Order: sequence, then C-alpha cells, then structure tokens
Amino acid sequence: MRTLITKLKQQLWKYIDVIFYFVGLAGITFGAFKINEPLGYIVGGVAFLVSGYLVELIAAGGEKGGGK
Repeated sequence: MRTLITKLKQQLWKYIDVIFYFVGLAGITFGAFKINEPLGYIVGGVAFLVSGYLVELIAAGGEKGGGK
C-alpha cells in the first residue's frame, strides 16, 4: 500500500504546477465574471491566449519538467 501511495504522489508531483496554474486561472476568470460579465469574457480570452502560448512553448522545448 505504501508503494502505491508513493507512486501516486510521484505522478501527481509531475503535474502539480499545471494543476495549480489552471485552478488559479479559473479562479481569476471566475472573479472577473463576478465583477463584470464583459470583463470575464476578456479575461477568459486572455487566459486562453496565454495558455495556448505556453502549450506551444512546452511542445517546442525538449526538456520536461517535474522537478528533474
């Protein structure tokens, strides 16, 4: 059981920064919608642009993250 938890933790640790990024982005977008609906759409569009750019950077790079 201990090895299962250790493996799960290692897999989760590889993607924790991506998870935190998208959760934070969702929080910021939701907050913008709570302030003003058009502002929420603008922030959502910017969020998609930034995320798309980062995905392209990751795809172009050869070295992977995960703390190694």
